[in-house]
Amino acid sequence: MNGLLRTLKLSKQIFIHGLAIIVTLVAIKVLLDAFQNALLLYMPPIGFAIFLLVLFGIQPIIVGVLNIILLHRLYNCEGWQIGFWLNGFFLLLFFSTINLLIQTSADMPFSLGVGVVEVFLLSYPFGYLGKFSNRGCNTKSTQQIKEQNTPSQGLGLGGPASANS
Repeated sequence: MNGLLRTLKLSKQIFIHGLAIIVTLVAIKVLLDAFQNALLLYMPPIGFAIFLLVLFGIQPIIVGVLNIILLHRLYNCEGWQIGFWLNGFFLLLFFSTINLLIQTSADMPFSLGVGVVEVFLLSYPFGYLGKFSNRGCNTKSTQQIKEQNTPSQGLGLGGPASANS
């Protein structure tokens, strides 16, 4: 247990990452709930298809792109191992599960108040989920940064090795 607590340190980067993701998820959830009746009443099969497309197609892409951008900006990551949609779908699935548990156990519908409470309670957990939903973070090591900043030595490019020969 001590190793787990040592690994999960509270940091400003994790908080900002989680805050950005959870605020985006709550805002999209509030907007979808507000427009759900309008979408479902608009020519019922077409409106339902549009609602599902936004819910399970566009929303995961938005969250996944935001997560990848945050990974690159906050942690100096290189590339990504999981696509935008799958990354966002993982975060959306976790968020939806938490909402479902809150709605069934507390017997309360999702509202702006519940969203604000989720923002405060879930910022750190979603920061860690966002960071590790991409199979960790491949950052540049200090050795790679030093190699990029220093000229090649020993290849006859004017370094000390070429001066001896």
